Amino acid sequence: MYQKGEERRETILRATLRVIGAHGADAVTHRAVAAEAGVPLSATTYYFGSKEQLLQQSLLLAAREDTERIERVVLDLAPRSLGVDEWAEAVSEVVGRSLRDEAATQVALFELGLEATRTPALRQELADWQSALHGLAAMGCRAVGSDEPELDGTLVVAAIAGLMLQGLAADVRDFEGTVLRPTLERLFARVAAGEHLPV
Repeated sequence: MYQKGEERRETILRATLRVIGAHGADAVTHRAVAAEAGVPLSATTYYFGSKEQLLQQSLLLAAREDTERIERVVLDLAPRSLGVDEWAEAVSEVVGRSLRDEAATQVALFELGLEATRTPALRQELADWQSALHGLAAMGCRAVGSDEPELDGTLVVAAIAGLMLQGLAADVRDFEGTVLRPTLERLFARVAAGEHLPV
């Protein structure tokens, strides 16, 4: 019974992310989410008492999965003394896959980031997610030889966020191969060389 309840709860949260991705956070209502999830309206109100809870819990779900994707790459590559090309290829692959397969969720994460500026309940979840990403980026920067991994990690997170936004909005053939990977190769090479770049 507990597992079935958790599955329905997750179904509702994933539907919330699709609504946000397609129409923005303002479009989230219990009725809209129930329709998207294919569940009775009473199910959404049973698990989530307010729109704020739907937004908060959907952000937690999406942020956790996003962090886990990056974490798998960083923890796999960091101990292996690889060059910047291998790092750029691996990171561009996971980011590119997110853009291809989880575009609505990625749009929703940007939307929820903006919503956090207006909704105090979302700010801590956003801060925790960003902190986790910065920690992983710093670990990767340290692995390629950065002399300032924390600062360079901030640069890498900002660059990837900008590239993802570009990838979601642009109609570019083979974005991963023509834009994402070459940009990351150049960025990681400069990080590894110890060049001091503006943040």
